[in-house]
Amino acid sequence: MREQLLQLLREKALLTEQQLAEALTYFKHQSIKKNNHLLNEGSIADYLFFVGKGCLRLYFRNDELSTATRFMAFEHTFLTSIVSFISRQPATEFIQAVEDTEVFSISNTDFTFLRENMPGWDNFYIYILEYGLTVINNKLSSLLTQTAKERYRDLLKNNPELIQRLSNVNLAAYLAISPETLSRLKSTI
Repeated sequence: MREQLLQLLREKALLTEQQLAEALTYFKHQSIKKNNHLLNEGSIADYLFFVGKGCLRLYFRNDELSTATRFMAFEHTFLTSIVSFISRQPATEFIQAVEDTEVFSISNTDFTFLRENMPGWDNFYIYILEYGLTVINNKLSSLLTQTAKERYRDLLKNNPELIQRLSNVNLAAYLAISPETLSRLKSTI
């Protein structure tokens, strides 16, 4: 798992091997049990997580206590509440382990230290921001332009691991539909 993190840093950050080795020392390994939260609404996102094994979900809860999942982070993916991580304001969302999950986390303090002391680290920061922007844009576009059936078909085609690994409740929240609608879609496709 650490090797995948190192490889991604090699690809996305413009750092020497010595700087890469130093940067890796700021990442701490954590094991999170299924259903445990890494971030609660109203807390400040102090960590950026790299999923080595398992799955994390970033979700919102409305006043009726129903949930809407914005992103599912599987292996070799970074996740945080990016607005809270950057602004240092309380998060409006939650991060929860959907499976038993292994992550490497870096604190906002250490991330900022690396940005200030390793100029090549900013390339990694830009990668995180661009990736997040792309994910948000794609999700918003699908919600605005596709029916539930089209979103489910796209998921079958482009991300079948979501369907295989997620419960119907989590999958429905990710598609922004009810579990009942998901059951109907599954029976017709």
